[in-house]
Amino acid sequence: MTIRTRGWKQFAVALACALIVQPGPASAQGTTLTYVGWSQDEAASKPTLTAMFEGFQKANPGVKLDVIGYPWAQMQQNLVLRLRSNQPLSVAQMQERWLPTFAALDNLVDLNDVYGKANLERQINPGLLRLGQIGGKQIGLPWTAGSIGMVANLKVLKDAGIAAPPATVDEFVAALRAIKKAQPQSVPYAMMTKNNSSLSPEFQVWLWTFGGQLLDERGNVKVASPAGVKALTFMTDLVRENLAAKDIDRPDARRLFAQFQTAFYNDAPLARGFARNNSGQGAAFDANVGAMATPVAKAGDAPQSLAWGHLLVLLKPASGTLTAESPAAKFAAHLALNTASELAYFKDVGLFPVTNDALAAVAADPYVTNWSRNARTSRRDETSNWANAADLTTIVGEEVQGALLGQKSPQAAIDAMASRLEPRMREVRPK
Repeated sequence: MTIRTRGWKQFAVALACALIVQPGPASAQGTTLTYVGWSQDEAASKPTLTAMFEGFQKANPGVKLDVIGYPWAQMQQNLVLRLRSNQPLSVAQMQERWLPTFAALDNLVDLNDVYGKANLERQINPGLLRLGQIGGKQIGLPWTAGSIGMVANLKVLKDAGIAAPPATVDEFVAALRAIKKAQPQSVPYAMMTKNNSSLSPEFQVWLWTFGGQLLDERGNVKVASPAGVKALTFMTDLVRENLAAKDIDRPDARRLFAQFQTAFYNDAPLARGFARNNSGQGAAFDANVGAMATPVAKAGDAPQSLAWGHLLVLLKPASGTLTAESPAAKFAAHLALNTASELAYFKDVGLFPVTNDALAAVAADPYVTNWSRNARTSRRDETSNWANAADLTTIVGEEVQGALLGQKSPQAAIDAMASRLEPRMREVRPK
């Protein structure tokens, strides 16, 4: 859920090579279907996905399904290598942040041409479909979607006399102060204050909340703005007032949440599962876990969060075009557009469904419905569009942490962030 730097430089080199290799047959069609992913090899999801694969095979006996797995951290490199060497590849699982990079290879199919734009929008809310869109094309089919969003500990709020999660930034700060007064030893907001891969996304969400942006679509640096200074000042003020704490990362926040020592923190949809495990109470702890929208600067603004999810992509065939009846398209639909499959994945693993029918089936669970609704206005990590994303993440994280630790003022940190980002963006900015 955070950008990993290990192997990034090797991946960038492989990707650069792939970009200059003449594309060969990207998909083996006919009776053989090659699927590449990572989740089917993970212990939690292996039984569920194996059953889905077997169900597809039973319904399509004329199709041979070849399933290939790589660990998450090795998926990008191996997908590029398969493309370079013209190995069969029909359908692939992809993290949402990888999509801009692979879209540039021009090997992915526009799914609007396969399933029909109106048909997809009928089955999946357009806000969730945006997770798989690049340049006006539906390159990825959402399989499970959510966001890095805000979680509220409802018991901590109740104990501080707060009836409902705050909706605006002013209400949020007032709630934090009330919680600190009621529980002086607590960390009211377990904001990320260490680990660049956690700091950068957290800062971006508050930057968007106050109307700013890190980079524009062409890679121009935009963070040096009044909104940028306001967002970082807001974050540093929370630390200064002891409403947030230094040296907090996601695992720390999850532990504090389960111990009723924090009221708010940001996490992926699996936050409820972490709370169950860390509290030792299992599903009995669910009553304390609320999915909430990130507070907005002013009423009426769209709540901000970081897009998160898994996608399925279809690779262009060696010849001809894909239709909804092609084996690859039928397989992707079996996984991501089939209500029974979506609900089984949610029940067994906890990953949120994306289709309207599946979401309607879990409508009685406010945690799922609220989170899914809030995710419709989520945005992709701005650094993920660029080949040097790991370096950009490091720069943002270091400057944010410098301000949070009091080593420099928010203004100085924003100025330094912009000046450090600019030469790195010149390396990758379109000419």
